[in-house]
Amino acid sequence: MTEIKKLTKIVLLVDAIMWFLFGILLTFLYDMAMNPEGWTNPYLPRMFGGVNLISAIFAILMLRKKEWEEIKLTFMYFIGILLSTLIIELAVYATFYSTFGALWRTQGLFPITVEAVLLILGIVTYIKQRS
Repeated sequence: MTEIKKLTKIVLLVDAIMWFLFGILLTFLYDMAMNPEGWTNPYLPRMFGGVNLISAIFAILMLRKKEWEEIKLTFMYFIGILLSTLIIELAVYATFYSTFGALWRTQGLFPITVEAVLLILGIVTYIKQRS
């Protein structure tokens, strides 16, 4: 059994905080904070906000575990959801860039940057935790 390293716990804490913030914004404050273009279908972002809130709860629960083997599968889920979300957001941003207003062009880069940093941190942490 391998003990969970301090870097892994720090990454889990940062993940939990970011997912909680994105979850609150997407689920409860979507029309006010996350919808500058006035899109009319808020259901998909709200559903993804719920996924973010559940992921934040799982990350907090994983902080209480002591062994790497107990959290490895869920940690890989976190990396997978970050990777898939990043691919989707990059595709949407590249496809609809010309239709976005100036505000959305700058606001759209923030979650992409945060998710890319979290993904890189997660992959580095996974590699360091395995060795």
